Amino acid sequence: MNTNLTIKKIDNINDFKLGYTLKQKLTDLEWRIQSKKFSELFAQISEDTIKGIAISWTSPFHPYAKYIDVIANDSSYELMNHLLAATAKHDKIILSCWDHELEKIQLLKQFQFKLFRKTYIETYEISLLLKQLEQEQSTQTLIPLLEILKEPTLEQNLFELLKYNYEQTHLDNPAKDVPWQTWKGILLDDTPDFNLSFVAVEENKVMAYIFLHPVSQDHYEIGWVGENNPTNLLQILKQQLIQLQRQGVKTVEFEIDTTNHMAWQFAALLQLEKKKSWNSYYLETK
Repeated sequence: MNTNLTIKKIDNINDFKLGYTLKQKLTDLEWRIQSKKFSELFAQISEDTIKGIAISWTSPFHPYAKYIDVIANDSSYELMNHLLAATAKHDKIILSCWDHELEKIQLLKQFQFKLFRKTYIETYEISLLLKQLEQEQSTQTLIPLLEILKEPTLEQNLFELLKYNYEQTHLDNPAKDVPWQTWKGILLDDTPDFNLSFVAVEENKVMAYIFLHPVSQDHYEIGWVGENNPTNLLQILKQQLIQLQRQGVKTVEFEIDTTNHMAWQFAALLQLEKKKSWNSYYLETK
């Protein structure tokens, strides 16, 4: 470690200078630092210039975990030690990074962090996906979210299933237990397309769902994906892509976690094994 460097806990990053390289690396965290949405902020300082940052924060929706990140050219090990020493009462400490951030991954291995999830975030041309889905034939009854919200029994069934599916795919980092009405609010706050978010219904019971979210006139995101029993979700997706194409939408973005076996049905279609991943690691504290 450079003997001219000291590590101290700070409240305001603007009281110091930032090296150019560090400033570039802090792009994704700058909003959190400037808005003070953090629990702890440690700075690696040489004279009046910050050379490295270690930061932690929490999520009220995932109350059992403490989230951290370390951005430094030097002495990442010492910064990590400060974060771990200052740990509050959480079951797990979580750090996420891209699979090509080899130095950070090596640091995590030094502290015995374990990989528990890979996330793939990719954009695709709708026309190319539909060519791959030509053989898929839908026999399901698909109802738009707008109509589901008009049927109290189906509405409750849908959001209780969404709650259950989310909890089952986040066992490594449990969510706060909240009623299904809260899950409804979370989804609606995420501005879904009420007409193109489809719910598969059989014998007045929700069997599966895929929610779509508009980003721009020609681009959509695939949002929440779930099922009650094993369901061919590709058939639902195909019908949604056909409707999007008719409306002039060109591309769709997927965010797929390896912990979500339901959305993982899309892995082969999307060729995820060839894509970069956002890797999440945890360290148990209890």
